[in-house]
Amino acid sequence: MIALALLLADAPVMVVPPTVFADSRVVAPETVLAWPDDASLRMTESDGELVARFARPLSPERIEAFRKAAGDAIGDLRWNDDSLVLRAAPGWGMTWRQAGSAVALAFTPPLEDMGADPVDDTAPDSALAGIEADVAAGYPGQAVRAATRLARAYPADRRVTRLLADTRMADGDVRGAAFGYRALAADDMTARRAIAAAPGTASIGVTARDGSDLSQAEFAARIDAAIGTDLSAGGGVRHIVSRVEDGTRSGDTVIDASLLAAFADAVRVQLLASAALDDAVTGGGVKAVAGSADAQFRVTLTRHMPDYSTPAQVIAGGYLSRALVGVTYRLTPGLLVQADLGANRYGLAGMTGASDTVIANAGVDYLIRRQFPALALTYRFEAEYVQRMRVGLDDLVLVPLASRENHTVQGLVSGSFGAVQMTGLAGWTVDRFGGDGPTASLGIAAPIAVAWRIEGSGGVTSIARPGFSGRQLFARAQLTRSLGDTQ
Repeated sequence: MIALALLLADAPVMVVPPTVFADSRVVAPETVLAWPDDASLRMTESDGELVARFARPLSPERIEAFRKAAGDAIGDLRWNDDSLVLRAAPGWGMTWRQAGSAVALAFTPPLEDMGADPVDDTAPDSALAGIEADVAAGYPGQAVRAATRLARAYPADRRVTRLLADTRMADGDVRGAAFGYRALAADDMTARRAIAAAPGTASIGVTARDGSDLSQAEFAARIDAAIGTDLSAGGGVRHIVSRVEDGTRSGDTVIDASLLAAFADAVRVQLLASAALDDAVTGGGVKAVAGSADAQFRVTLTRHMPDYSTPAQVIAGGYLSRALVGVTYRLTPGLLVQADLGANRYGLAGMTGASDTVIANAGVDYLIRRQFPALALTYRFEAEYVQRMRVGLDDLVLVPLASRENHTVQGLVSGSFGAVQMTGLAGWTVDRFGGDGPTASLGIAAPIAVAWRIEGSGGVTSIARPGFSGRQLFARAQLTRSLGDTQ
């Protein structure tokens, strides 16, 4: 503790009772600077700086004695014949009281220097409510960042730890959410499902599409497993059964592998590899995503990935090389926009690229109602413009393609029935190059107990795609099993 009383022979000294500085953190009950009675002392304070103006100065010796006694508490002390400037050291607090020509000062040391614990380690309710509002408004990335800052400021507040885990879950970071749930020993169903899914998942599924030019059914099995805290490895097998319009049938098996790395600031990079066992087509690539669902930038670069999206590729074996860049951004809580631009190169097994196209996709989602049932309007622009098609020795195009430009407007209805989430879409599609028709789908996602999850969707679409012109029927079903602890 610092204690000082400068007793001046030419003036009385003001003694300040200890009760004036009742805060137990004050270093000394009183530290006094006293001027002669006729000094006409005037004190002002601005931005933590105390300024004394007077008619009769103090002697340099007495000011120096004050400096030595206060020690580390003083950050700046300057004076001349009619003024004195005093500022406390960084982190220190300073209070003062004036009585006539005397000033009593008290200094408060930094909290860590006193070995004191924080008075309150409970986060404000308003801060928690603000983060919850961000999640509800569709800003999971912003909510995660705010919750992370709050968790650093209030590490002992279990509500903040839980909120951080919940926001990570809303942002799709299952492993990050599971870490928080484990720290809390949370045993509710949401936490148990995240903890079970964190080590990885295994899934089987089937996808079918029936169009006028090409019909396909794809059977797939896949496993994704966590490696440490920031890596995930995945592998799977797909068997694709195709039927071309002329009656040709083909069965092709493809092996896929991937390695996903997660970095700071919601950056994820995934390496891809794929091989078609029947056609000796092997390819690879990389996908990079930065940001969350409310503000995201993505890039995709792939080369010679096995592909069977056109009749020619089904018959001869095919591949697809792609370069794509895209962004997603939420303009307001009710308005989300997205856009992608890139280029495709279609090829046949054992040959150089056959057809080149430019692709462009964009969309706008407008939320009308957030409560159950949620209502929204969506617009989708999906286009592919043919740039070049290579001709074979028989003067026939190797991979025939047609330019397409689809404009689709749909209404969306979504809601939860217990743990089951259902989504319905219905609207109309117009292709600028000819053709229009209805587009509608119904999707369902339902968790089963802790570790199982079933998803399914189906409907009709008039959105033209390579190899699928005109109206098409489609269906998809998938069963997923979490690999982690279910207790």
